[in-house]
Amino acid sequence: MTEFKILNHIIDFMESTGSSHKLVSITIDQDFADRLNIENSATHTLAELEFAADKCLAHEWLEHGAFGAGKYGYLKITPKGVGAGRSKRKSEEQKASRSRLKKMSDYIEDHKGVFLVLGFSLALATFTLKLFGE
Repeated sequence: MTEFKILNHIIDFMESTGSSHKLVSITIDQDFADRLNIENSATHTLAELEFAADKCLAHEWLEHGAFGAGKYGYLKITPKGVGAGRSKRKSEEQKASRSRLKKMSDYIEDHKGVFLVLGFSLALATFTLKLFGE
């Protein structure tokens, strides 16, 4: 989710400089793409970041801070964007700190349709063997 990488980049900058969301702005350009890729060990293109910025603008996580700066110039994070970024970060931290048993349980829950089909297939095969095997 590239949009959360953008939000987290802004939040990290805010926290490292002690700035509020009102004082921080970004411009989505190649320089920003290079910094974000180095920070996250990723290879996002400028087009991907612009698409992610469009999503952030649509969700009202980012807003235009000045007129005449272009579509991706002088973007400011909103309080809603700060909340979304922090919420996503906390969710990922909690997900990473789960126990092995909880991870297995969540995997089964996420793929219960596959397990249901496998169980049904096994029951059908057993029934067929019982019916025609004797």
